[in-house]
Amino acid sequence: MILISVGSTLFPFQRMTTLVEHLAHIRPENEKIMFQYGHTPPHFLDSRVEAHAFIPHAKLMRYMASARVIICHGGPATIYQALSFGKIPWVLPRQKRYGEHLNNHQVDFATFMARHTLVHIIKPSTRMSRIYTTTDTIDPIRKSNRQLHAYLDSLLR
Repeated sequence: MILISVGSTLFPFQRMTTLVEHLAHIRPENEKIMFQYGHTPPHFLDSRVEAHAFIPHAKLMRYMASARVIICHGGPATIYQALSFGKIPWVLPRQKRYGEHLNNHQVDFATFMARHTLVHIIKPSTRMSRIYTTTDTIDPIRKSNRQLHAYLDSLLR
């Protein structure tokens, strides 16, 4: 399964729904796409995508645990949750210039995490097939970077 989550921010996030539409056309027929779209209903109706505005937290965590690929916005909590299941997520950070957020904190955070090889940032040049086929994992219990873990933990308090 491919899990895509945009979080709960009230701002529209059309770039993510466009990405989901493209992804639905290239993935194998037998792989499910679960799309949590928040406040931006998809502009397409595709039977290959199971779409929900919101997914209860416990259920979303079960989806994360079983997902082969996680694609998400640049929210620190969502990224941290993906990492806690040993999944390195593909991240499309919300950006102020597109009206997706008030500022570019998601871009800054995703860039920071990418420098630590803990996320893949989706850029205009990123091939959809690379997103679909790259399934990097990390030891979710690893504590080798105590400073990074302390920083991430502080964001959730």
